[in-house]
Amino acid sequence: MPVMDDVRVVKNGGKVLAIFVRKGLSVDQARFLTDPDDILQMGVFDRQAGYVVPAHRHLDLLVKTQKSAEFLYIEKGKAKVTVFDDAWSPVAEETVSGGDFLLFLDGGHSVEMLEPTRFIEVKQGPYPGDKKAKVFRDSL
Repeated sequence: MPVMDDVRVVKNGGKVLAIFVRKGLSVDQARFLTDPDDILQMGVFDRQAGYVVPAHRHLDLLVKTQKSAEFLYIEKGKAKVTVFDDAWSPVAEETVSGGDFLLFLDGGHSVEMLEPTRFIEVKQGPYPGDKKAKVFRDSL
């Protein structure tokens, strides 16, 4: 199994398809892993005891997106993730395990559990259901 750097950005044709992040990523205070223009933002923060994030709320913003992004946090277990380009050609494959996380921004993907795995998924809502939100490779 190839060893992945702490952060692996998978690109195809100039587009970022996915970002894989290993457990234990080195962070000095704060590190954003996405560009400000990406459809979902992802950052990692390492703060000392006593640091305070000031009380705040987020303003209503009208944001138009053409695609959905998906964030996965692997809590425990092990899975093989394959990233595809828009033509369903495999572009990258990674094995992820407990503490790793990843962000899908474009293209396609599959996730195969290699052992019992618990993961947390975050994506934009509202979610209209699979028939309106997804295209499955095997249904083409």
